[in-house]
Amino acid sequence: MKTIRSKMMIAMFAVSLLIIALLSVFSILYINKSVKLTLNTTIAPLAEQSANNFDTVVENYGKTFSAYTKNSVFTSAFSDKERLDFLKSCFTDTENEYSYALYSDENKIITATQGLCTVCIKETDVAQAFSRNDIVYGQIMTQKDDIYFSVLCPVKLDEVKNNEGKVVSESRTIVAGVTMRAKALNDVIADIKFGENGYAYVINSKGETLLHNQIQRAINRSNPIALSKDDGTYKELADFLTTAVNSDLGSDEYEYNGVKYVGGFSNCDYFGGTLCVVAPSEDFMTTSTNALKNIIYIGALLIVISVIVSILFARKLSKPIVSTTNRIRELAQGNLTDRVDVSYSKDEIGILSGSLADTIVRLRQYITQITVALTNISEGNMTHRVEGDFKGDFIQIKQTFNDILESLSETFASINTAAEQVNSGAVQVSNSAQALSQGSTQQASAIEELSATLNEVSTQVKQNSNDAKNAYNIVTENTKAITACNEDMTNMLEAMQQIHSTSAEISNIIKVIDEISFQTNILALNAAVEAAREGSKGFGVVADEVRRLASRSAEAAKQTSALIENSTKAVSKGSELAEQTARSLGEIVEGSETIQGLVKNITDASEQQSEAIIQINTGVDQISAVVATNTATAIGAASASEELSQQSLILKNMIAKFKLAENENSSYPDEDFDSFNGYGSNESILSQKVKELDDDDDVDLSESGISHSDLKAGEDAVKDELKIVLDDDDDKY
Repeated sequence: MKTIRSKMMIAMFAVSLLIIALLSVFSILYINKSVKLTLNTTIAPLAEQSANNFDTVVENYGKTFSAYTKNSVFTSAFSDKERLDFLKSCFTDTENEYSYALYSDENKIITATQGLCTVCIKETDVAQAFSRNDIVYGQIMTQKDDIYFSVLCPVKLDEVKNNEGKVVSESRTIVAGVTMRAKALNDVIADIKFGENGYAYVINSKGETLLHNQIQRAINRSNPIALSKDDGTYKELADFLTTAVNSDLGSDEYEYNGVKYVGGFSNCDYFGGTLCVVAPSEDFMTTSTNALKNIIYIGALLIVISVIVSILFARKLSKPIVSTTNRIRELAQGNLTDRVDVSYSKDEIGILSGSLADTIVRLRQYITQITVALTNISEGNMTHRVEGDFKGDFIQIKQTFNDILESLSETFASINTAAEQVNSGAVQVSNSAQALSQGSTQQASAIEELSATLNEVSTQVKQNSNDAKNAYNIVTENTKAITACNEDMTNMLEAMQQIHSTSAEISNIIKVIDEISFQTNILALNAAVEAAREGSKGFGVVADEVRRLASRSAEAAKQTSALIENSTKAVSKGSELAEQTARSLGEIVEGSETIQGLVKNITDASEQQSEAIIQINTGVDQISAVVATNTATAIGAASASEELSQQSLILKNMIAKFKLAENENSSYPDEDFDSFNGYGSNESILSQKVKELDDDDDVDLSESGISHSDLKAGEDAVKDELKIVLDDDDDKY
């Protein structure tokens, strides 16, 4: 993975290399273009200057020759021979070859030396000199493997008289001509240099070479224009020369033998020639080549410097960035303790590192504040609030945290108030349970009184039983007589019908008992369902006990029904016996009166006892129902109050651990709950009362039909169901 340092180094090196390369290319192109432009703008004036210099040299030759011819020695000479001798004496250059000639106005040679003038000087040149009356230069010509040119000067000769005053020569105009080697002129051209390999040459209007630094080319009169017709290598050179011949001044480029040349040209005033200055372009590209080398060297040096600078700059620039990046990575891992290497520069790096340091400091402060707040919450202190200077989006965190603490404090205060109210309600319920307990005690006293009454009734019943036994003995003795007494037997049959009616009423009572058992069973089923739904074991136990009670009631009803059936059978059998007795009553008529009196007494007493027993049973049943109802209510209330008290104490103890922002409310300690309970937290008030009643020797709960399991089954559903049953019984009785 490339680091930012390497990326910066590579980027800076690439940028430096690109800049240096572009600068080098543009510099080379600019230098080449500048050189070419300089050549094109320089070589034409150079050619013009060279042509002017060449014309000056040629003109000097003419002026010198004209001065010689205008010398009085020349004009006053007695003969043409003397004139030629004078000219010979004037040109003393031994390296040059001179030939002189004098021409008449008829363009004829008057006299001449050697034969060069006769070959090189044309009649047209002589005629031009006469007509112009000025210096005329003949064409450069090749003779004897050398090149020559001629100068013709018209001269007006003076009239010459001898010593005797005789006119020897009349005044006339002649043309003096001189032919000389063109080496001097060629040297002038050869001395023209342009660059290292540049040179100059002169061509005529046909493109023939008149003068050249390589004189052999002038001697051979080479003509590239003519050669280009057969040789394509001369084409660009021929085009250049054609342009030069047809132009007064200018420059151009061409290629010859694979070498590119740049040339300038300018017309000459003499010989009808054009002076050309040419040079290979490479001669002037040396400067650009050297510049290229220098640029490459400088570029390499700049690259090295840029590499060094980029390394140092990248290291200096990337070090704080890398340090900041590593610190951010550690911050992402939750490290807030290590310091930050802050760059104190005023650029973005300094701002970044400084901002990171400020961020970590602020995060550490925020976390410290939140940690302190959470610590206070864990210790139960709800009065603490988050303080400190929170900025930006963290202000919302601070506000939300304080809102949470405020909400928790208010919630716990509300819970504390509710717990006190629940505790107060539990006390009231407990007082109600005590009232029920007192009512149960009074009912127990009433039951004792009823028990005493029942004892008295029991004595009477015993007395009646003894009387019945005596009557039974008498009746036994008078059985045969009673059998014969039909009239008494009829009375007895009526008594048997009454017994049968009584059996029917007993059957109705059994039916009521069956209905009570059925409703009790339904009540037990509902209690079991509610117990399963609420998940209360106490309700389950109550439901089981009620179900047992219903089962026992149903079983007792079945047994009673069986007894009634047996009684019915006995009545039927008694009817049969009565018929037999009727036949025997006739025999015991005397004893029947006594028996009738006794039986009447027994019957009266039995009726009174029966009524008394019915009333007593009704009262006992009512008292039992009230006792059961009160007991169930007391049990439910005591159980609920006990549960409420325990839960309220637990809640108060939990809330007491927290220090709330509002005024703290006093809570009931555990011993207070035990004190108002009166019997401890593990035993209800009514259960204790039932236990006291059970322990009382004068009160027998088993005789009243109430068991301990019945008392423990006191829930609201049982109470309502029993109330319905009691209401039905009241309607019947």
